[in-house]
Amino acid sequence: MPINSKKSLKKLNEEISICKKCLDLAKTRVQPVPGIGAPNSRLIIAGFFPDAAGAEASGLPFFGSDEGDMLRALIADTGLSLEEDTYLTYIVKCTARKISETGEAAEAILCSPNAKHSANCINYFTEEISITTPHIIISLGLEASNLILENFFSVTKKHTDISKIHMRLFENPSFKLVPVYSPADVLKGLISEQEYFGDFRKLSKIFSII
Repeated sequence: MPINSKKSLKKLNEEISICKKCLDLAKTRVQPVPGIGAPNSRLIIAGFFPDAAGAEASGLPFFGSDEGDMLRALIADTGLSLEEDTYLTYIVKCTARKISETGEAAEAILCSPNAKHSANCINYFTEEISITTPHIIISLGLEASNLILENFFSVTKKHTDISKIHMRLFENPSFKLVPVYSPADVLKGLISEQEYFGDFRKLSKIFSII
């Protein structure tokens, strides 16, 4: 996917805040969650979509949840800064829900974004890359990693195991990509917190020379 648009983050975030490309999400969301961080970042950390209890409720990515607390602790531990060199975002900006009409009343139930949601939102992520011009993107978890590989590295075969691409380096002319486990994966026990923090410390050495 070409990266060539240029506008301010403020303007982009205004567009995201009123987006209705996915009418089903617009009807059930609390609010979209645009990215935050350094306007000229060396690093983007990208998740798949905002969780309802933390990010969607606050309007801030990776905030107000155990996963968010872990990620922000990682940023502090590696000496990174949202003010100076790091940008946090999601590929899909809205929390997904589906309407269940079983029972007496319709109910919005949390679910994962579908392919249409990702396709409608990927241009916003492209513009975030264009504006912040990162050297490296860290993708959190399998879904976010597959979407970035497909849209920016022409990798059409979807990976099915995050352990196979965790800490693997991919390169294109615009930026480097390093997929990693998501904080949710750590909380599920797919990787130890100690190992996870250690891997981010290894990545911080790459940041320091780029």
